[in-house]
Amino acid sequence: MRVDYILATHLQCRPRSDRVKAALADGLVTLRDVDGAEHTIRDGTFQVVVGAESLTCDGTALPRPFQRLLAVHKEADGSVEDAIGALAHPDLGMIGRLDRDTSGLILCGTDGGLQCLLAHPCSHVSKTYEVALGPSRYARVHVEEGPPSATGPLDADAETKFADGLVLDDRRGTKCAAATLERLGARRVRVTLAEGMHHQVKRMVGACGGAVVGLARTAVGPVELGTLAPGAARPVTDAELVAIARAI
Repeated sequence: MRVDYILATHLQCRPRSDRVKAALADGLVTLRDVDGAEHTIRDGTFQVVVGAESLTCDGTALPRPFQRLLAVHKEADGSVEDAIGALAHPDLGMIGRLDRDTSGLILCGTDGGLQCLLAHPCSHVSKTYEVALGPSRYARVHVEEGPPSATGPLDADAETKFADGLVLDDRRGTKCAAATLERLGARRVRVTLAEGMHHQVKRMVGACGGAVVGLARTAVGPVELGTLAPGAARPVTDAELVAIARAI
């Protein structure tokens, strides 16, 4: 959340008012970060991770502003809105997205600044997926290519391709950033990446010969899906907010 919005609530004025500007210009606003270090803040647009960081103004600790950040277990072909239920809020927005046929973790929050930090590629927030593979090679380009791994339909060197940043089989030859692929079984893998291109996991696995038949996101940065039931939601904990602040 922006510093000037938090400060405006304390000073009972508008975020762009002269009182807010004066407090910032005079060096009266101090941020205590997740490590306990204090920093003088003069930029009102600076983003504070509420629940992990705190502000003081002229020596007075500012109360924690309202924020709702939820971890939601979206079901494949299910609705995020249905999962949120009673935890819904008019300002609640999804952070990133999941395809309709993809299940798993999605974060929803009321803090637009935190949403931008979590979703922006420059933050390099990792996302982890578990992928179910079909028994056959990805038919469009890889039926005759290989050799496939002895443990499944993926190329034998798929892990290396992911780590090196593979090139997608699209018209532009899009180069992906380095990612990790871990084999969980003959037809199941775990993928971790920090980008968010359209259908990226499916396209990356396809570039290594795998046909994705099931996809579930299990983590966004330090927030894990864990045992959260399908179609349910829970508040993100303060410990997870601290971990998010460290991650971004």
